[in-house]
Amino acid sequence: MTDTGQPGRRGPTPPQVTGMVLLMMIVSVLLWPGPVLVPWPWNLGGAAFMAAGLVLAVWAVLRFRRVGANVHPHGEATVLVTDGPFRLSRNPMYLSIVVTLVGVAIVMSTVTPWVGPVIMALWLDRFIRREERHIHDAFGGDYDAYRSRVRRWI
Repeated sequence: MTDTGQPGRRGPTPPQVTGMVLLMMIVSVLLWPGPVLVPWPWNLGGAAFMAAGLVLAVWAVLRFRRVGANVHPHGEATVLVTDGPFRLSRNPMYLSIVVTLVGVAIVMSTVTPWVGPVIMALWLDRFIRREERHIHDAFGGDYDAYRSRVRRWI
């Protein structure tokens, strides 16, 4: 387990959980695919979601790096980033994970992989709530003002 950056908290990071969820999605479609939700060739539209998730993730990470913010969720909060994709969502990196997993579920085309994005969104929402307390401790009123202007997800 790795440190989540919140005092007294240990556990997996979002990238680690994403890997586990993605593996679960692959196993589920192979073992228990269920009915087809998105038939061929429409399921290939999921690639657009996957690309959008990737673009959003890269944009957010580049913005963090440009201002010297710590990109690792288990690291110290050093800079409050409120521009770029962070104008649209307080958590564009986490949003990008869910969007990408939705794309994967669409490409897989059957019912069972849809459990993955749902589980990931629920887990991330809980993770974000803990992370927000940590960020509030680091930035106080500046974070409160940002939080009042920008939604957690979109």
